[in-house]
Amino acid sequence: MKKLILFLLAITTSILNFSQDFIFKSYVDQNNISSDESIRFIIESNERIQVNNLQFKDFFVQQGPFTSQSSQTTIINGKIESKNEFKSTFILIPKKEGNLIIDAVTVNYKGKKYSTQNINISVSNGKNRVTNKNSTTQRSKSDSKLFAKITCSKSSPFIGENILVQYKIYQSIYHVRNIEITDYDLPMSNDFWTELIEPKNKQWKEKREVINGIQYSVFILKKEIISAQKSGKIIIPAFEVSTLVNRDLFNRGIEKKLKSNKITLNVKDLPAGAPKDFKGQVGNNYKLNVSISKNELKVDEALDISIEISGNGNLKQLNLPKVEYPQDFEQFPEETKSRININVNGISGKKQLSQLLIPRFHGSFEIPKISFSYFDTYSKKYKTLSHPSSIIQVQKNNNSNLSSTTNIKKPNQEEVSVINENIHHIKSETKLNDFSSPLFGTFKYWSIIGAIPMILFLLLFILDNREKFTDKEKALMKKVVKEVNKSFNTAKIHLENNENDAFYSEIYKLWTYYISNKFNLQISALNKDKIDQKLMLIGVDQNDIKALQEILNYCEMSQYSPLSSQSAESSYNQSKLLFKNFEQNV
Repeated sequence: MKKLILFLLAITTSILNFSQDFIFKSYVDQNNISSDESIRFIIESNERIQVNNLQFKDFFVQQGPFTSQSSQTTIINGKIESKNEFKSTFILIPKKEGNLIIDAVTVNYKGKKYSTQNINISVSNGKNRVTNKNSTTQRSKSDSKLFAKITCSKSSPFIGENILVQYKIYQSIYHVRNIEITDYDLPMSNDFWTELIEPKNKQWKEKREVINGIQYSVFILKKEIISAQKSGKIIIPAFEVSTLVNRDLFNRGIEKKLKSNKITLNVKDLPAGAPKDFKGQVGNNYKLNVSISKNELKVDEALDISIEISGNGNLKQLNLPKVEYPQDFEQFPEETKSRININVNGISGKKQLSQLLIPRFHGSFEIPKISFSYFDTYSKKYKTLSHPSSIIQVQKNNNSNLSSTTNIKKPNQEEVSVINENIHHIKSETKLNDFSSPLFGTFKYWSIIGAIPMILFLLLFILDNREKFTDKEKALMKKVVKEVNKSFNTAKIHLENNENDAFYSEIYKLWTYYISNKFNLQISALNKDKIDQKLMLIGVDQNDIKALQEILNYCEMSQYSPLSSQSAESSYNQSKLLFKNFEQNV
């Protein structure tokens, strides 16, 4: 049985390997050297290839090529992934000083040519490099080994257009063995609407990138979709990261503080001539779908109308069209549903509005034209989607002839004044009661006696909890506190089981839920700056604000860097104490 499983696994792996795309690249360990230093030039692919007749016009081959091969198979949630690496390594020394070039390498794989890119190498004088260790060139070389960077999918978007922003840390694989992130801050301008992209498995996967011929491990701190709310130049501010580099059992590591670049976006205003029904939606591939359940019905029958808009854009800010229905139709509260996806390609999905109408009179009625306008980012023009007007024929209801045709009012009976108490109107209906059986001792008697204390208990309960029924805000906060305590219990279970990722996820969810309800803030608009401003405005103690920020930092850091159980326990105790302070003092 074991051999059979291994055989099936080998077949599956070979199939997966066959379906993989061909990867071919070259890179160096450093691109800024002195004339008395060497560099390592690596050619890498995921399939075995033959590289012949390499020409290095500006370099001597000191050693190599050294070939190596590695294979890795992983099974995650039943999904098998296989990765092969074939490397050829050359040790090169420069022939001269200046800006030198390692030419592109070309191979033929399955009848198709693949080429790498040229790599530029800056070579300085060896003696000057030794004597001038504090030069700008040396600092530049050091900074290129480990740095932080913000990347943006567009630099000149329109107002409301979706933009992907990524916060990354680049680590040269040949100069930095490992890195630990101890603290960071990712500020964002209030001029953007932001939507966080949640990673699978609670953290982003490490990737490899080649920049200027050097291969880096890339760690993603955060991905989010933003859309500008005004035109002009808007700055995405730089972020700072505190790191600990190359720490191991025998080395305490080196503390380094990284500061990223800042990005200035030139946000363009939307062109003039917007349609009257344009409400600010910017995107592409929008569709309008209107469904009317029937065109003919009878009085008092239900009519369902559904309006659905789908596309790629900021659908969370989408306002569905308002329709002026006939006055003779009774309108019930509308129901809105949405299914929205947020990923690196932007925000997509749909919003649907369902309206229930009931006609109260017969006749012919018109449902007016329904239209929706948006700005298309592909064509850079306004587009209008519409559904034509519809005629609804309402027929008389056979079961109720008086309900819709005429407004017949029953004549009010006039009260006859009583002249004498001895003379009354003749009653047409008489109801006689049997009093031959006494009430005392019967089931009904004991039911009444037993109900009296229950009624008194109910009255006391209502009086004792009248604030709960009258003060909606206080009732809501009681519910919030109950949910928070329940989350604390869940977090404690994760803590006892050493499930640190699940623990910090529960603590983060706990605080965002509590803060948004306690201080009336939308969860989508929560960020560190807004929380600080709100707490300082209310007058919360500065130490409590600092403690909250520290807890939230640990929650975010746990997404990409494992934290110790001691840190998790400290965060739990600090959260309990801080929650108690908020409830007592705020």
